[in-house]
Amino acid sequence: MKSERLRTLKAELDADMKILEALEGKYNKAKAKLKRIEPDELDFAGLAYTIVNTYSLMENYFLCVAKGFENAIERDRWHKDLVKRMSLEIEGVRPALLETRDVPLIDELRAFRHVFRNIYQGELDTGKLNLVDSRMPDALRAFKSAHRRFGVALDRLIREVEK
Repeated sequence: MKSERLRTLKAELDADMKILEALEGKYNKAKAKLKRIEPDELDFAGLAYTIVNTYSLMENYFLCVAKGFENAIERDRWHKDLVKRMSLEIEGVRPALLETRDVPLIDELRAFRHVFRNIYQGELDTGKLNLVDSRMPDALRAFKSAHRRFGVALDRLIREVEK
């Protein structure tokens, strides 16, 4: 892989992290609002929306990594498989992005997004929302940590390619 391609990938991933900061701000704002008011379904939906958007950014990040290293994405169950794949080190291709222990945490956000996007005939389960919300701080920490580690690994790959 050429260093320009690695540098482009690194820039794209860094740009995603700036977007994540804004999403995290909206998430924190939604949480703070829920503490100040007597929330209704739409208020809870606002919090759920910020969680879903945060996971969507993570998934797009994972897709950039997979495509950047030309890792084929299977069409069946690709959303779930993509999260798992990010914990794999592919020898001679790319380092692992996620720690294996963080996969269930991130995957829980993916599963919640699926449910949230398909509740048009039902109601938001605030119990599930509260459970996922309780995991968000750890998921955000894990993702940010993964980004830092992966950035270091990309820098190392760039140096090796440029030798």
